[in-house]
Amino acid sequence: MRHLRFENLTEEQLKRLAKILTENLKGGEVVILSGNLGAGKTTFVKGMIRAIGLDEKMVKSPTFTLMNVYPGLKTIYHLDLYRLQDTDFLSLDVEDILEDEDGIMVVEWGDLFDGFWPEDSIKVKIEIADESHRNVEILIPEEVNFLVEKIERYRKELQNT
Repeated sequence: MRHLRFENLTEEQLKRLAKILTENLKGGEVVILSGNLGAGKTTFVKGMIRAIGLDEKMVKSPTFTLMNVYPGLKTIYHLDLYRLQDTDFLSLDVEDILEDEDGIMVVEWGDLFDGFWPEDSIKVKIEIADESHRNVEILIPEEVNFLVEKIERYRKELQNT
């Protein structure tokens, strides 16, 4: 498992990081987002949506709908498990979504159901650094190690600015 850390990202830099990650996903991956309320999980999803050619303005937190589906260059299944009970979770047909080899499942608060997700899930932890900056830690399993080079390149680009 590779750990990549970013410090003091602006909202736009956070979205760009999400876009770079998503552009390099092949499909069939699960991205688990964690962080406090207001940390930027939905903002991260907006960057992912940019990568599949859709307008980020269509992204709404699925806290009350539980799941939003964004069909673009790849389909993104955006789940929010914050308010979910075990029985609600089972009704989402998550296992069927996991079988979509072309889709990407992104799960806010997925850490609440930690034992359920595939071992090769990508984990993104977002922390509030201050009112307008976020720290991000990305855990990349060996199975998707191809992402490391692309994300490292962006980190170096940020360090040079």
